[in-house]
Amino acid sequence: KRVTRTPGDRIFTRDFCLDALISAFCSLNYFCLLINIVGFATSTFGATSAESGLAAGIYVIGGLVARLLLGKYIELVGRRRMLMIGIAFALVMSATYFLVSSLAMLYVVRFLHGMSYGLTSTATGDIVARLVPASRRGEGLGYFYLSITASSAVGPLLGMSLGATGHYDAVFAVGLAMYSLALLCALFIRVPEETLTPEQAAEARGFDLRNLLQLSAIPLAATCMVFYLSYSGVVSFISSYAEEVDMVTAATYLFLAVSAGTFISRLTTGRIFDARGPDVVMFPGFLIFMLGMLVFSRTSSDALFLCAGFAMGYGVSIIYSVCQAIVVSRSPPHRYGVTTSTFAATVDLGSGMGPMILGSLIPFTGYRDMYLLCVGIAAVSLVMYVLIRARGGTVRG
Repeated sequence: KRVTRTPGDRIFTRDFCLDALISAFCSLNYFCLLINIVGFATSTFGATSAESGLAAGIYVIGGLVARLLLGKYIELVGRRRMLMIGIAFALVMSATYFLVSSLAMLYVVRFLHGMSYGLTSTATGDIVARLVPASRRGEGLGYFYLSITASSAVGPLLGMSLGATGHYDAVFAVGLAMYSLALLCALFIRVPEETLTPEQAAEARGFDLRNLLQLSAIPLAATCMVFYLSYSGVVSFISSYAEEVDMVTAATYLFLAVSAGTFISRLTTGRIFDARGPDVVMFPGFLIFMLGMLVFSRTSSDALFLCAGFAMGYGVSIIYSVCQAIVVSRSPPHRYGVTTSTFAATVDLGSGMGPMILGSLIPFTGYRDMYLLCVGIAAVSLVMYVLIRARGGTVRG
């Protein structure tokens, strides 16, 4: 059901911008760390590709656990209070990287840090779902996720620059700086809170599966999960892949190209989705991403390498933001926290398992064939979307 837009349906309010800044700061640290954690685990502790993949992926698993167990408390505790708790937790965990002395300890720190990021990102997603007017939800969420787009460009570039020397303390210091800025923004944000009925509060406190999860979000979230399993290999293994194929210089700018594709996509596709529904943007998004991944896995040309990054960024932004807009539009306001946490936790499962699964395949396939396999994984995600769509109206905006 589409909602008629009114002149008062503003997107860029003061609190929307503060929420986007918080998201940007937290995400920048995520990308800056992720681009380095495989190299840190390998060079510092002699980790194998599978072990270093686990160090990358266990962060996302921590986020998944936090979203599933704590996401349902956001409306009960309060959106702003939960956001402050998440940021403070993340700030503490960022400091612990300086104390890591073993691979096992790194796994624990990454898991707990992932929990803090999962809690923080769920809170910012819940807040923006409440701030954006329903008639412009696709457009508004697209603009909001430009904050992550900017971070996905600056974070890897900063991370590769700082990590190139092998001195990772500077990388870890980025987390302290970013979460300090996020906490400062959170002090000034005004967040609309839900007044829960006694029945809704009791539901939020319960541990029934229906209270932990928004079941209506799971089909599209699972589709996005499989899709992100494919994309996770690009983010986690780009440094090692670039060294093997002698494209280190191009790889330094890859995420700028990814972000450019994401930026163009989010400026345009949200409005199209609001006006014409999801299919007209989702199908091109899947196909453009798969083409980009195919070129990425085969090319030895710097120009084509960067064009592939642009195509992948264009597709990734469509799949995530449109799927999330759909599931939020089908959720009652007092379940926004559970809905966004269900969606993000399911997607996190793909992002977290991806480095572990793909890392274990690299010794047998090599990087190029591993990325070729990722094209097939994205195709599976497309088939899942088609099957959901064929069920009749279950993915309408």
